[in-house]
Amino acid sequence: MSCVIYLVRHGIAGPATAEVNDANRSLTPEGTRKLTRVAAGLKRLGVAPEVVLTSPLRRAEETAAVLVGVLVPHIEVQIYPLLAPGHAAAEVVNGLSAHRHADSLMLVGHQPDMGELASYLLTGSSNVTVLPFKKGGVAAVRTAAVPPRGAGILEWFLTPKQLRAIGAGR
Repeated sequence: MSCVIYLVRHGIAGPATAEVNDANRSLTPEGTRKLTRVAAGLKRLGVAPEVVLTSPLRRAEETAAVLVGVLVPHIEVQIYPLLAPGHAAAEVVNGLSAHRHADSLMLVGHQPDMGELASYLLTGSSNVTVLPFKKGGVAAVRTAAVPPRGAGILEWFLTPKQLRAIGAGR
């Protein structure tokens, strides 16, 4: 059974400060606005994931909540600790076996991890074809199974600007 795995980098977040550590950085108002428009683009493309997994960092959780609110408001976002920065792509992918029956998954995380995860899904190696995700960028990778046992196919890789244009009908 094939599956489309949507890889999403979190939206624009505020900086880490003395009062706000990296894990607690939230989306900026601009980040939320842009992400809502990205979600409109994803909706026009027919994206409706069965499962949405997110890094436990606040900016990723908020990104996932915005996307789910527009795309699939009937499902709950699930925290997936392996999407926090620093986990190996193979570890992230192997942990997806609980979702082996899903037709589509959305994973919300961070760069460079999303780029390395894309490379792993496409080539079996996390450093062969690292995709340069912008904040709010999305890739769709089709795999033969979850977890994948072979190379996936890149269906599309879109910047947030492209997704916002799609959402606006341009």
